[in-house]
Amino acid sequence: MSKLSSKPLIKHPHMVIAPCKFGFGVFATEDIPANTTLEECYHLRIRKEDSSGIINDYVYGLESEKDRSEEESEYYSLPLGWGSIFNHADEHNTEYWHDTERDLIVFHTIKDVSPGEQLFVNYGKTWWETRTQTPG
Repeated sequence: MSKLSSKPLIKHPHMVIAPCKFGFGVFATEDIPANTTLEECYHLRIRKEDSSGIINDYVYGLESEKDRSEEESEYYSLPLGWGSIFNHADEHNTEYWHDTERDLIVFHTIKDVSPGEQLFVNYGKTWWETRTQTPG
C-alpha cells in the first residue's frame, strides 16, 4: 500500500479527553475490548538531538533509521492527534506501534477497558530515567 492513501484514519468513537490529576487524559465512554485500535496518528519525526524542552515530554521512541548520509540516527515521534494525551501507568491498558508501511503511530488496547476508565500507556523506564523522575 502506498503511503499516500485515501483510507481514513481510525479514531475510536468511544473515547473522550477529560481533565484528570495529570492535566488531561484519554478516557473510555463505553466498553472497549482488548486488541481494539483506538487511534491511528500522523506524527512528526524528530531527531533525538533536536528534541528538547517540553517537546521532549511528548515524544515516543521510534526505531533507528538511516538518514540520507547513511549515518545511523535515532528518531523520536511526536504523535499528532490524541496520541500526545495518553498518560503513563505501570499497569497500562494501551500500547502503540509504528505502522512503517503507512508511517503512522497506532494506539490499541491490550486489556478490556470499562466506561470511565482512563487509557494509559507505559512510557518505559528510560523515559523516567532521562528526566531523573519516578512514575507518580
